[in-house]
Amino acid sequence: MSEFTRQPSKVAAKRFDRALWAIVLLAFAVRLLYVLTIAPEGVHGPDAPLYDKIAWRLVTEGRYAAEDHLGGMSRASRPVLFPLVLSGVYAIFGRRVLAPQMLQCLLGALTCGFTYLLGREMFSRRAGILAGVGAAIFPQLIYYCGTLTTETLHVFLLTCAVFLLFTGYKREAGVAWWFAGGVMLGLAALARSAMLGLVPLVGFWLMIATKKKRAAVVRFALVALGTSAAILPWVVRNYTVFGRVVPATTEGGYTFWVTNNLKATGGGECFLPEDTRAFEGLGELEADRLFYRMGLEFIRKNPGRFARLAAAKFVRLWRPWPHASDVGLTNAVIGGISFVPVLGLAIAGAMIAWRRRRDLLIFYCLIGYTTIVYSLYMAVTRYRAPLMPALLVMAGFTAARIIDRFGKAKAPGEVP
Repeated sequence: MSEFTRQPSKVAAKRFDRALWAIVLLAFAVRLLYVLTIAPEGVHGPDAPLYDKIAWRLVTEGRYAAEDHLGGMSRASRPVLFPLVLSGVYAIFGRRVLAPQMLQCLLGALTCGFTYLLGREMFSRRAGILAGVGAAIFPQLIYYCGTLTTETLHVFLLTCAVFLLFTGYKREAGVAWWFAGGVMLGLAALARSAMLGLVPLVGFWLMIATKKKRAAVVRFALVALGTSAAILPWVVRNYTVFGRVVPATTEGGYTFWVTNNLKATGGGECFLPEDTRAFEGLGELEADRLFYRMGLEFIRKNPGRFARLAAAKFVRLWRPWPHASDVGLTNAVIGGISFVPVLGLAIAGAMIAWRRRRDLLIFYCLIGYTTIVYSLYMAVTRYRAPLMPALLVMAGFTAARIIDRFGKAKAPGEVP
């Protein structure tokens, strides 16, 4: 068997849980140490004060609302899942930062476990171990366990979803597996609404990768059903509030306009139009649509500038070092140093595994879709955090191949 398809023997199966638990425990210990010793105290991180306020408002007032960019209160401007989880923690432990940080340490550690499992299913046990250990010590994934932002929760849900979908495809799993993958994908969209657009791409991947097209259609239907079930409570809630179907949030229009206008630079600056009279008397949904129309009008009149802004946002998303204004200079330097080798190894892995491109198309869809979305909207390096498990799996595969090439002994239990 090749390294792409080799299966663990009985010996490997016995040691499987040891590797998994070792990675999870390592990841949890590293994150806990960071939170208790290095992470800044109090509410910190991009958007963290806003999420803290939304969550506490849910606890004290029982309503979901947030300050919007026009100076009013919005009722669906931010993804709901993270504030909802945070409010549950606050309701039990009080408005203390350490409790949600501990939860995020656990979720981050479980993400590393799923990264290992995903690497093992896609390539080999060795590749999975390298990917899982890499995720356990990767600075960006550790850093966001200490901030009250969506990253850690979203990365966990998305990685779990990709693991379920790929493993279901590889093992030709039954109904429950595909439905569960859809549910996790739906929950990931409730944590970061842009991911809702990934659902059709799952169908595209299945149609390309699956030989039996009827089976692909059935599997995608189950995924779509699971996703719909996950977001249904939020859709129903929004319908009762607005009288219309709102599956995601109402801030997309502003985010689209603020990075596609004459004052935009491709950076993360937030500002309002010089003349806001057009927004007077508009509801939340109407204002969102007006921002979209303004952004599209700019693109229509300035296609060249739009292309330059998109290129600037692409660079901003994929540049090696995070933004020092968000994470501090030291963390930015550490982030850049750690990201470059992972990206290089991941690109090499994609080239080496090119003959399996149909199988790995789910990774390519995820990476490509995320890149396009944030090149159109607002881009910062933290938005690529959900891609890191996929990149680490590809990097782990390359590293495993390098170890094999240099004649190291095969990992115990692997069948040559």
